[in-house]
Amino acid sequence: MCRISARTFNRRVVLIGLFLVALLGSTARGDEPRLSISGYDPVAYFTLGRPLQGTAEFEYVWRRSRWRFATGEHRDLFITNPHRYAPQYDGYCALGAADRADAHKDTVDPESWAIVDGKLYLVRTREALARWRERAEEYIRQADSDWGVVADLPDPVIVRSPCAASSPPTNTVALRDGRRLLMIATQVPRDEAGNVVGRGDMRAQIEQVGKNVGACLDAAGATVDDIVSTTSFVAAPAEFDRYADLLRRYLGPPSPERKTVRASQFSSPDFLLGVEAVAVIK
Repeated sequence: MCRISARTFNRRVVLIGLFLVALLGSTARGDEPRLSISGYDPVAYFTLGRPLQGTAEFEYVWRRSRWRFATGEHRDLFITNPHRYAPQYDGYCALGAADRADAHKDTVDPESWAIVDGKLYLVRTREALARWRERAEEYIRQADSDWGVVADLPDPVIVRSPCAASSPPTNTVALRDGRRLLMIATQVPRDEAGNVVGRGDMRAQIEQVGKNVGACLDAAGATVDDIVSTTSFVAAPAEFDRYADLLRRYLGPPSPERKTVRASQFSSPDFLLGVEAVAVIK
């Protein structure tokens, strides 16, 4: 009986994988497989302990997705054992997949990650990662249980103009009961041209942020009445709460799901607030 070493076997597996990439690459691209985790290298999380952008030079199609790597060595490691390196839930948000009755596929921020028991998990934002870490074991158990059904749901759809581009993007996600969630990314007081509105003026900034939230609602076919939760990050919560009329107009009536969080730092020193919102589209 002819025996081969594990090293030789793995090398042959890699060569076969590369051959299939060359043979099937044009067909796969014709089917437009999605670019997984924004083109970040999944192997780098394990070998380097940090996120690293991959390149089109080192790309591999696996499970109807395109995976990019920073080096050929990383690509070869992935081809040899993709289940070892691929993020859980096909690279969708680990928190969204664990959302019990509203479990869904959601986009991720490749910089918001964790490795638990040798498995890679990604979530939508850094704030979401902090929340996920608090109950990671429970969330993993829930997502593992639901993923068989969630995996068949449609991909999230990015909501575009006049809703401003952002990272993570504003998008709609499908739920199992046919509804859609509109996930409005943090809106800040910039106008359509990108100019800061109302420097030092809380009321003016609330109005601009409210208009930006409204633009995202309109683009997705939703209204302010469809908003089910908001999180407002503000420099001065007491001053923010003074404008109840504006908050009701742009964010809906007060509810336990409307949260205000004091924030000491924003992406621009001119910002006094930023608002995230979630709406349900039936």
